[in-house]
Amino acid sequence: MIENALRFIKQQLDQHLESQFNLNDSAVIVNALIGFKGVAPTENMNKVVITMINLNHELGHHYLSTQRRSSEPEIATGNPVQCFNLDLLFTAYFFDYQQSLKYLSSTIGFFQANSSFNLNNTVGMPDVVSSLTFEIENTSLLDRHNLWSVMGARYQPSIIYKVRHITIGYEPVNAVDPSIQVISAELN
Repeated sequence: MIENALRFIKQQLDQHLESQFNLNDSAVIVNALIGFKGVAPTENMNKVVITMINLNHELGHHYLSTQRRSSEPEIATGNPVQCFNLDLLFTAYFFDYQQSLKYLSSTIGFFQANSSFNLNNTVGMPDVVSSLTFEIENTSLLDRHNLWSVMGARYQPSIIYKVRHITIGYEPVNAVDPSIQVISAELN
C-alpha cells in the first residue's frame, strides 16, 4: 500500500510539474537521497525527489469492524486494517539553485491546491488507497539539520509533508461463521 501511495503521489505531482514547466520528461522520482555507498544517485539530479523519512502507526484511528460478508450465508472475521501516517521529504535536487527554488515553489503550490485526494475527487487513484491528506510538517532548524546529517546528505531546498491515512489491510480471514438466515420464535 505504501508503494502504491508513493507511486500515485509521484504521478500526480509529475503531471503538475510537466504541465507547469512544459516538460517532456519526468521531473519527479521516488528515491533515497543518498545510496548505500554514500553517494547521491545520478537519477536524482535535476528532479524533485520524494523520500519517505518516517512512518507512524495512527493510534487514534482504529478500525473496529472486523466482520464482513464473504459470501451468502457466511460472515468472515479477520483483523482490522492498520492506518499509518507517512512523513515525506520533497527535495528539489537541481544543479541550479534558482531551478531548485522554482520547482520547490511549484510543489508547495500543488499541495496547497490539492491537500486531499480520495476516490471521489481523484480519477486514477489506486483502489487500495482510500484517501491521502497532506499537511506541512514544520520542523525547527536543528531538527532539519539533524535529519540531513542522519541521511548523510547536504541540505537542498525541501519541504516535509505528513501524509495521513495510508491504510494497510490484507484482510486475512481468521474464521468463517455461518450467518443467521431465519429467526423463528417458538411460543410455549
